[in-house]
Amino acid sequence: MSRNGLLLQRDTVEYGDAWELQKALLEARISDRIEDCLVLLQHPPTFTYGRRYKEGALISNRQYYEKNGFSVYKTDRGGLATYHGPGQVVGYPVIRMLAYTSDYYYYLRMLEEVMIRTLFGFDIVAERKEGYTGVWVKGEKIGFIGVRMVLGCTMHGFSLNVNNDVSPFQLITPCGIQGVRVTSIEAMARKNIRVETVCRELVNHYSELFRVQMVSIGIKAMMQRLRVGENMVKG
Repeated sequence: MSRNGLLLQRDTVEYGDAWELQKALLEARISDRIEDCLVLLQHPPTFTYGRRYKEGALISNRQYYEKNGFSVYKTDRGGLATYHGPGQVVGYPVIRMLAYTSDYYYYLRMLEEVMIRTLFGFDIVAERKEGYTGVWVKGEKIGFIGVRMVLGCTMHGFSLNVNNDVSPFQLITPCGIQGVRVTSIEAMARKNIRVETVCRELVNHYSELFRVQMVSIGIKAMMQRLRVGENMVKG
């Protein structure tokens, strides 16, 4: 491996708190106060949509979603609407992209490849779909990508359905694709799959593909490095 990277793994973190953490990491990475890092976590039930997506294009209004227990966020990432929830692994690489590729679209393909290789470890053959970003299995979408670039550094990233309830995807038009079906690793493998097991595979394949040695770091140690307030440690 040619370089080290920081690996921060959390359990379930509210989307807004995770977004603030990403912003702090991004600022620190741009100023070279931290190394490249990968954050892996889960979110409570949340709908998000990208910066160019209009809230009016959601199937229902914000009040309906929130009344039914879903948070709703308009984000600064690319991409359209998606869903996050318990049982889905979300990965946020905050990295200086030029260390790996000068091509933004190739970077997206790298994130797809991490998920494809991870799925293969569970005897699931996944593929890309021409004209779209993400990963499919037998015509059903299982992996999602939405990224933001700032001064050559990345934030946001990918999500991979593990054992989550995929029915909330029916309350939106996932990634703006009419009629798309969504699946999970557990549904395809037809057996119980632990999120922790998938996270280990994701880290291994991310490390291999990006040629980086991942070094685990706890949230308190990360906050100390970022020199931000203790209020960000909660969650």
